[in-house]
Amino acid sequence: MQKITRQEWYGALVAVLVLGVLLSLASPYFLNVRNLSNILAQASVIALLAGGQTFVILTGGVDLAVGSLTALAGACAGYMMIKLGIDPTWAIVAALAIGAAVGAFNGYLVAFVGIPAFIVTLGGLTLWRGLAFDATGGFDLAGLPEPFPTIGYSDFLGLSMPVWITAGYFVVMAYVLSSTKLGRYVYAIGSNEMGARQVGINVPWYKLGVYVVSGLSCALGALVLMARMDSSSGKMAQMFELDAIAAVILGGTSLFGGRGSIWGSLLGAILITMIRNGMNLLEISQFKQMMAIGAVVIVAVWIDVLRRRHLLRK
Repeated sequence: MQKITRQEWYGALVAVLVLGVLLSLASPYFLNVRNLSNILAQASVIALLAGGQTFVILTGGVDLAVGSLTALAGACAGYMMIKLGIDPTWAIVAALAIGAAVGAFNGYLVAFVGIPAFIVTLGGLTLWRGLAFDATGGFDLAGLPEPFPTIGYSDFLGLSMPVWITAGYFVVMAYVLSSTKLGRYVYAIGSNEMGARQVGINVPWYKLGVYVVSGLSCALGALVLMARMDSSSGKMAQMFELDAIAAVILGGTSLFGGRGSIWGSLLGAILITMIRNGMNLLEISQFKQMMAIGAVVIVAVWIDVLRRRHLLRK
């Protein structure tokens, strides 16, 4: 199995540092504590989705429905709390259960039925978003009860709670990838699925497992996003799937599977957020921002293809 090389991991870090220097020179408002803290808070949801996406991409798959599943989990949890008056604890449990259930459904279709991940999750892109709109009637549900206001607006040691939640998540996921059977098998499946089968790895079940991880990550992202917005709706996390995939690829994880790092995905999420933040400070239009992010994704994939060709020649 292949893991990320030090050069690739450092590449993501260097990109963040270089971009930070450029933006600090371009705008006097970039390099201040408030803005930097805001960048980390804004990156938290993308980072959570990218963390789950990393597991899927490491096996050679992709999850195009992470934004829609985030909206579904958040919309259902918000409806339960605001419209039905259900205790927030049970609403949180329900959101996590929805994330796990949808992840298991996706994983079953991919791993056991044999439908390509692209098709399964492309269908989910509209299916889960439609369910999210239907669950809320198309309206925003605002005024969430505790603990959401505390999570969204409180801080600790100068950093907001979403940042701490994301940091804890990545510590756990990094341990899972580096020190557990699931992590070792994820890399093995992505590097050589046939070889993994031949050595006795139960590939279908582990593939299903990575989609469950992705689904749970989406549910956690939904809870954090709800707390930051103090509302939930079917419009949550629109286009977040593109940002999550871009973050994973920019962080050095190969779209072909078998090579990557959860920490690289975190850096990729910060990089994507810095790009958006910098363009906002420079008053660049929303349309040009969309163009820039799309171009970044294409370039990142191009670099990944060239890197793979280089490795195959060795």
